[in-house]
Amino acid sequence: MLLIVVTLVVILLGLLYKWSTSTYHKFEERGVPHEKPRPLLGNVRFGELMGSVSHLRRQLEEHVQFPKAKVYGMYFLRDPVFVVRDLELIRNIGVKEFDHFMNHHASDKFETIFSKSLVQLKNREWRAMRNILSPTFTGIKMRSMYELINACCEVSVEYIEKQLKQEGGNSIDLEMKEYCTRFTNDVIASAAFGIKINSFEEKDNRFYKIGQIMTNINFKAIVKSLLFTFLPWLMKILRVTLLDEKNIDFFRNLVSNAVNYRVEHKIIRPDMIQLLMEAQRKTNEAESGKKFTDDDFLAQCLLFFFAGFDTVSTCLCFLTYELCMNPEVQAQLYEEILSAEERLNGKPLDYDTLMHMKYLDMVVSESLRKWPPVTRTDRACNADIDLRDENDEIVVSLKKNDQIFIPILALHYDPEHFAEPEKFIPERFSDENKNDIKPSSYLPFGIGPRSCIGNRMALMEVKSLVYHLLTKFQLTPAEKTSKDMMGDILGFQMVPKNKFWVKYVPRQTDVKSS
Repeated sequence: MLLIVVTLVVILLGLLYKWSTSTYHKFEERGVPHEKPRPLLGNVRFGELMGSVSHLRRQLEEHVQFPKAKVYGMYFLRDPVFVVRDLELIRNIGVKEFDHFMNHHASDKFETIFSKSLVQLKNREWRAMRNILSPTFTGIKMRSMYELINACCEVSVEYIEKQLKQEGGNSIDLEMKEYCTRFTNDVIASAAFGIKINSFEEKDNRFYKIGQIMTNINFKAIVKSLLFTFLPWLMKILRVTLLDEKNIDFFRNLVSNAVNYRVEHKIIRPDMIQLLMEAQRKTNEAESGKKFTDDDFLAQCLLFFFAGFDTVSTCLCFLTYELCMNPEVQAQLYEEILSAEERLNGKPLDYDTLMHMKYLDMVVSESLRKWPPVTRTDRACNADIDLRDENDEIVVSLKKNDQIFIPILALHYDPEHFAEPEKFIPERFSDENKNDIKPSSYLPFGIGPRSCIGNRMALMEVKSLVYHLLTKFQLTPAEKTSKDMMGDILGFQMVPKNKFWVKYVPRQTDVKSS
């Protein structure tokens, strides 16, 4: 009996090994340089999955591993991925040959409501939805929405002032991930869903708690994701869903009630739901073309929630960290704020003033270079194509369904593109220097028609909060502030092991009276 059991185990292990390595021949067949993969994991380190090894450093190591290769290969678990590091090829994929690389790589094995969101739609459906949503994110629309953002910034600053009074001290240490996530939660609630929430006072409000649950990449979430990747049929049999339906229903009811209330009471509010309502009405009144269903509506709301809740808060965390670690940059930015306050002459900050602050834009741009919230983007090849270099020589022949990575973080840290990439130097983006930045080397919002549609809104949030924070406080390193940020970020989350700590010191003079 024991012999039979041992034999079965050996056979099963052999089959598992054969299955787990069955895709590990593609790069060798195509002549693409790559590191030798390990069964099941490919080129992913086990420590990355377990959160004990830095995934960011791993990306940077991959980039320098094949310095002369324009394209190299890496196996993400069992999936072969072509990583493109040549700038001309990146531009071809993102812009010139866009029709061949229109889609992100998304599995068709399981569908969720999120499959209808702009980021996961494909081909003609994506193009139709992009055309529907593009007018929603113009500068004019953002300007009309700014009052909502500004109000959330003021509440966020008031929270710090209250904490300082309660502590009775001259400074306060703040953990920025929680702080910034509460701020972005309130912004999304107000500017996207039309709900007024103060997450600094109502710390356990459901909107915030669900956001934390849905964006937290913990061990359970990783295991669940791996099971959906490797055993989608088993998940279907067990009726396990990728997203928690109770949380989805919460948003479904939220959106439905907001829309019905506005229609019934003829309420117009300058937020994302209102803009989507207008887009839905105009689209569905047209005689032909894609209809904008209620599920389409909900999917875009969820996309705004996911993108805004975590991505913007991550950007703010790194930006405040860099400001506290680079006091000379902070001092120069504060001088620009003083000049802006003088021009405003007692009036509240407005969208146009914010968007015309050149040094603030340089600081935010450099933060996005050094710490892009999305460290790489992907494309799926939808038809066979030969990628050629500037001499019209074939670099690699791609086949339909091949997966491509564009290594955003690695490009931003490549000294061939940015001198002294480890340093925080906003002057890279000055009027005198920004034209020297190589096309396709700086991609914090992606590239081409598939770039982030909400970049204007994200920048508006980030710039506005930083303006308000520096108006009232000086940011300095706290005792628990990371000394090696890159080394302290482990696993796949963009959060250091001891989180983001910054000391806030009240400024001696209110800028409004200076």
